[in-house]
Amino acid sequence: MTLKIYLRNSILFFLLIAIPPFLLQNELVPSFWIIFLLFAFLTISIHLFSFWGILIGNKASVRFFLGGTGLKFLIWMVFIFFYLRKYEVNQVKFLLEFFYLYLLNSSFEIYCLLCTLRKQN
Repeated sequence: MTLKIYLRNSILFFLLIAIPPFLLQNELVPSFWIIFLLFAFLTISIHLFSFWGILIGNKASVRFFLGGTGLKFLIWMVFIFFYLRKYEVNQVKFLLEFFYLYLLNSSFEIYCLLCTLRKQN
């Protein structure tokens, strides 16, 4: 998958997953759209980082992907800590919204990387 195709697919993906929260806007946790944009930024950044590793070589691609995934996980742990300190939210609602974004973005990222690796082989 080329970079141009990935960016086009990313825009379409983010527009699609923004539809349900947009329809339920009154039920969202505070600053949901900032969280959404942060997810978009991190997903694109980690994919570009992993894509760069794939271009360097096969063994490096695994290190780049795992390093990017680990970094993303640490960033989210720190974010959740500070977010829950700043805002008083319904924890179940926050958890559902966070996992909605996290699981869909992670699935999309893995799908795109698999498409990229399939094209190389």
